[in-house]
Amino acid sequence: MENFYNLKAVSKIIGNDAQKLSNKTILWTGTNGFLGQWVLRIIKYLNEFVLEKPCKLLAYDMFIPDENQQEKFKDCGIFFFSHNLTTKLNLPKETIDYVVHMAGIASPTHYKKKPLETIDVALEGVRSTLEISKINNAKFLFTSSSEVYQTATVIPTPESYIGAIASNNERSCYDVSKLMAENYVYVYSKNYGVDACNVRIFNSFGPGISENDSRILPRIASAAKSGKVLSIYKLKELPKRTYCPTANTVGGIFKALINGKKSQIYNIGMSKPEISVDQLIDLINNNLKLNVKYEYIEPTSVYIDEPLRRCPDISKAINEIGYFPEVTLERGIEDFFGWADKVYKGIEH
Repeated sequence: MENFYNLKAVSKIIGNDAQKLSNKTILWTGTNGFLGQWVLRIIKYLNEFVLEKPCKLLAYDMFIPDENQQEKFKDCGIFFFSHNLTTKLNLPKETIDYVVHMAGIASPTHYKKKPLETIDVALEGVRSTLEISKINNAKFLFTSSSEVYQTATVIPTPESYIGAIASNNERSCYDVSKLMAENYVYVYSKNYGVDACNVRIFNSFGPGISENDSRILPRIASAAKSGKVLSIYKLKELPKRTYCPTANTVGGIFKALINGKKSQIYNIGMSKPEISVDQLIDLINNNLKLNVKYEYIEPTSVYIDEPLRRCPDISKAINEIGYFPEVTLERGIEDFFGWADKVYKGIEH
């Protein structure tokens, strides 16, 4: 199963900058989640094969992982802590060099059910972790989202584009809180001198994403497993996305953490191909010799206001932090569906 996590690609994206993590202590929230599972694996990989001196990861999430999960990361510099990020996170006793606030509720179906928790995890979480960075003079990174652009009229979309975010729909709890958290980063950078920046993540997918996550890639993989017809939402037009294999996402997060400039924002994703859901399904069927069938249905309420296009301009990330995606969409699909075939059950969505 571990073979589906392309950690060599992540390490290649990080490159020689990884040595800046040698003998450092990193506080990271959201390590039980989809992206968090990759963070744990790449820290273990870096400590075992790359870093001159191992780094130390303080991994925070709502719950401490079960014993089997902890056993995977035993004796590799990772220490697990339980904390509800809707409440203040107190300062650890040891000195911190880097802080990442990545905890959040990212699936529309889930944040529709927990809007206040979604807001609190973003805002209380970012304030607490920024305070820890301020006290420790630690470098800080917040993981924001492409959702802040809404339906952009400039494609590919640069970080300078300002989207019009609604404050009164079922997606607002996620979108608005992400944007407000970015402003916290700006204020702490300008007013308190914290070396802090943001990344905006675009449509990441890969091994580790839960089958009951409502986003499209796990839904397609689940339908492939069950053989049932997949329902896809038909808006005025089919939304288009660029989909980013998680190895590229996590590599980009580390590049921004290490090289990101104070108060700056970086798009992390892939700038092509921008495709609709039906084109994505056709690509998957053709490349993997599958026969996933689909039908169009009316969207549920949380998807009515879904942005129609998401495609990042990543030139700023390339030029300022040295981010270069390593894994193609086709390779990412191969890794993800290979993993999902062994893990997914083919549940109802």
